Amino acid sequence: MEHDLDDGRQDFLLTIGPGGPAMHRFVQEELQATLDVEHVERFGQARFFFSASIHPIERFFRLRSPEKLYAVVLRQNALELPPWPDEREAAEEQLARQVASRGAWTDALRAWQRFGREGVQSFRVTAKRAGKLAAHLSSNGIAEFVGEALAEAMGWTVDLHDYDLEVMIHLNDEHLIACLPLLERSCQQAQLPFPGLSQPVAWAMARTVEPSPGDLVLDPMCGSGILLLEAAQCWPGAFYLGLDDDPKQLERSRKNSAVLEAAPCASLSFGRSDARRLPLKSSSVDAVLCDLPFGKQYGSEEDNLALYPAVLAEFWRVLRLGTGRAALLTNQANSKTLIQAMAGRWHVECQRKVLLGNMEALLFLATPVETDGASSGYPAKHAKQGCRLPWEDATGRRQWSAMKATLRPPLRLVTGGKKCRRGLPRRRATAAVAPPPRPGLSGRHPTGPAASSGVPRDTPPVAG
Repeated sequence: MEHDLDDGRQDFLLTIGPGGPAMHRFVQEELQATLDVEHVERFGQARFFFSASIHPIERFFRLRSPEKLYAVVLRQNALELPPWPDEREAAEEQLARQVASRGAWTDALRAWQRFGREGVQSFRVTAKRAGKLAAHLSSNGIAEFVGEALAEAMGWTVDLHDYDLEVMIHLNDEHLIACLPLLERSCQQAQLPFPGLSQPVAWAMARTVEPSPGDLVLDPMCGSGILLLEAAQCWPGAFYLGLDDDPKQLERSRKNSAVLEAAPCASLSFGRSDARRLPLKSSSVDAVLCDLPFGKQYGSEEDNLALYPAVLAEFWRVLRLGTGRAALLTNQANSKTLIQAMAGRWHVECQRKVLLGNMEALLFLATPVETDGASSGYPAKHAKQGCRLPWEDATGRRQWSAMKATLRPPLRLVTGGKKCRRGLPRRRATAAVAPPPRPGLSGRHPTGPAASSGVPRDTPPVAG
């Protein structure tokens, strides 16, 4: 349905990441509070349809719940579509005519232009088909025929690489949707070339140490960098240093960080180091985040009997007494080893059970305490296993996604083809200004042009 040209309203599709009922409620509440939306229709677990005024446009950039926002051109119940011809190409051509002739193109294109675009000269179509009703149609065939129909109807040129506009087509057993991407999240899990620790768990660990502006946050076994990527996006202003003894892991971290916008990426730095001999001065780190090896992919549980005490001693050395804190993750099989490694030097505030797929893990929140070397002090067993993290409410993990959404950076304009990217700010800065040096890092902070541009360092920061 097309709205009145002066109405300024548009039909939208919003998609979210995993989050369950708490995230669904957050979407409803946010749309009502931010866009004055009266009715929201949820479809499945991740899609929300609504209508809203496109004025003022700045309100849409304040949304925190979406992974992506689209202007809807056409949405039709799949059961109301005409019967599909048996011949595949004839069916795809029929669908293409449906999209080109019945879609609310005037409204959707006007909304697309209001989001910072100029006129359309070139475009491409991306299609996805699923379900049984049109099983003999292909996604590529749909995209090809819709492209031809729109080129004829609109006078646009098809260009798969250097395009102004992207048209998305979704066909399944429930509906046919045509839509135009408008806004997207800067770093989505699916975009990371090298996944690692579950992003919700990584975010929860960062939330547990809650970095402040100016803090130095260390991941001494950073792997693919997921912990620091999550932290850098939600807590800007801190400095994030990832160390690992495996050059391949560091390369994965750098490639993952390339997905980020320039601002959070500028606060990240990676270097090579053994976690048992950290190249940092004592009392120079504000927070440690570490997904400790479980002894499955790397090492063994027997190796951890020696590894855990060695790395915990280094974490204790580099953290600031009084304000330093650590969020450490291990599995149940290694939990006793970790508890024994912390005895006498750490105050364990919480042991939180966390599921990683089918594996039960433990997230420890601990702070270093002064010690004379004796085994007394604050033994780790004083923290009961299974307690909530300090910032959690009674809903526990069900609320994590909604809480994370409130801290994420704003949505950005979708960067499509080369033409679109030429008209937008670059996603990565070609150079970054190094922040002032932090004490404890030999006069230079682990951030700067080499880190922000993804250029590997020859050596990590060294202690003075």
